[in-house]
Amino acid sequence: MSADDASGSTPKLTRTQWLICFIATIGFLFDIYELLMLPLIGKDALVDLAGVKPGTPEFTSWFRLIFFVPAICGGIFGLLGGYLTDLFGRRRVLTFSILLYAFAAFFAGFSTTPYQLLFFRCLVFIGVCVEFVAAVAWLAELFPNQVQREKVLGYTQAFSSAGGLTVAIVYGYLSQNAATLPDIPGWFAGFLGQIPEDSNQAVWRYTLMSGLIPAIPLIIIRPFLPESPQWQKKKDAGQLKRASLGELFTPQLKRTTIIITVLFALAYGGAFGAVQHMRLILPKTPEVAEASKQAEDAAKAAAVKEGKEGKPVAIAGRVAFKNKEGDYTARVTKTQEVGGLFGRAMMALIIVVVVARGNATMLACVGWTVLSAFLIFESMMGFGFKLADPNASLAAAHLGCVGKGLLYGGIIGIPVYYLITALTGFLKDAPVRSILRAFQLPGIILMPVIFSTLIANSLTTAYIGMFVAGMLVVGQFTFWGNMLPRYFPIHLRGTGESFAANIGGRLIGTSFAFVVFTVTDQKWQGIFPENLHGPEGFPMRVAYTTAAIGFFVFFLGWIIAAKLPDPKYGDHEAEDAADDDPEDKKETVPLDDAVKEEDSSGGENDKAGEDDKG
Repeated sequence: MSADDASGSTPKLTRTQWLICFIATIGFLFDIYELLMLPLIGKDALVDLAGVKPGTPEFTSWFRLIFFVPAICGGIFGLLGGYLTDLFGRRRVLTFSILLYAFAAFFAGFSTTPYQLLFFRCLVFIGVCVEFVAAVAWLAELFPNQVQREKVLGYTQAFSSAGGLTVAIVYGYLSQNAATLPDIPGWFAGFLGQIPEDSNQAVWRYTLMSGLIPAIPLIIIRPFLPESPQWQKKKDAGQLKRASLGELFTPQLKRTTIIITVLFALAYGGAFGAVQHMRLILPKTPEVAEASKQAEDAAKAAAVKEGKEGKPVAIAGRVAFKNKEGDYTARVTKTQEVGGLFGRAMMALIIVVVVARGNATMLACVGWTVLSAFLIFESMMGFGFKLADPNASLAAAHLGCVGKGLLYGGIIGIPVYYLITALTGFLKDAPVRSILRAFQLPGIILMPVIFSTLIANSLTTAYIGMFVAGMLVVGQFTFWGNMLPRYFPIHLRGTGESFAANIGGRLIGTSFAFVVFTVTDQKWQGIFPENLHGPEGFPMRVAYTTAAIGFFVFFLGWIIAAKLPDPKYGDHEAEDAADDDPEDKKETVPLDDAVKEEDSSGGENDKAGEDDKG
């Protein structure tokens, strides 16, 4: 424990450190933004590009490909990215990975075949997988103070859930205003093909193209971002060991590597094998089914009134049905992401108290609860972009959400504070693994109930269930984001994190999506009751399959987590001693000094930061 930690003082963030937190926040926010586009837009994109109907073998086959192949590419290239992160530095790899996934998402919006969409989604996954590893290693090494480091890692990663919430808001807004969207220009028709007339205003295309946003601030800010002082110091001194994948399986790290990789796979299994398939179950919710049918009938009637007939009438009805269904999907997804945000915040508070020996105040607990309550009410309202009553006041609706957020969040926040206090008191001298297991245990019971019953039961129970599911599944990712750098030494950090996150999470964990679409395919429908056969029974086949997967990944994760050892590279001083490197025992280079050195250095440091001058 450092002196700062022992004294209870935490230094204030400098302007450079705030800039670092900002760019890391953008990276974490938009990598989830890009990933969670697919559950929202995948169904409509495949209907338009491949002409397949949900529930058919063709649809299932394409959905498996679009979910799983990008994950394989991301896992393989993400592992290579971890090696490059250790070889070329955290900042450089972080920058190019964000640019890759941003531009790939933009071009995906112009796809005219499912193969093009698949190709661009592979590039998106590669960028996202590399970005996570580079960003976590970068942040862990830029903040020597332990309490400060855990807070920065925890709270910047909380914005991953803000990314899921943001893409749901964007998708919901576009769904509500689909009729007024302009035609997409044919900029790339020469090599991607001409976008069909009935798809050139598609919500899914605009949602994909919005993924370009993170590239804009990154291009502006990048020259001011410093490299990790720890990594740079070792590189300049010629003491940076060459990363080796085989070193992860030496006697010292083998057990740790295998356990973490399996736990990462199970955590991602909860997301890709359950949470991300809510969109396929929700059409069975009575309120959603009725509202979508009414929207379809109204759109057809309006088309007929305008003098249209035949195919244009059918297209108008189909588009209205999809947009109304998409609107409700976006609302429930927003609530799920608010649950993920709340889960990440609570996990970060617990880690700050239990691991870094900081403290969790009542203000922090109540504040996060109030924010979550406010966002839930806004989500249920659709964030007020278009109110059901055209005569209602938009300002009054938002103020109502603020008032209800303060009231209900304030009331709930106080018992949440005492619950967190009791939990952290219980876990204070327990192994680190106990924090993770505290999130896994309730999921063993709740995940099967949420997916088999609550989502299809009613819209209200769908909101509640997906909030809880998001909290339990996504909260685990903050645990790994904070703790993963502690399990590997500096020269192996990017490689170790990459192996666990990309091979375990992105490659094995995402294969649970493949399981869902295989088991729910019509070829396997014999294992379900007869009333769930055929395309009409597809949503409930998904519901029962995801419920079983939810139980499996949480139960097995809880068992295996009991074998997780405590990390050996907890703070910078201990890590330096463990490396037995006399140079590393010197005081860590202050961040602002490192920036000044980079800015003032001439040709001698060009080999490490020559692109900073651009």
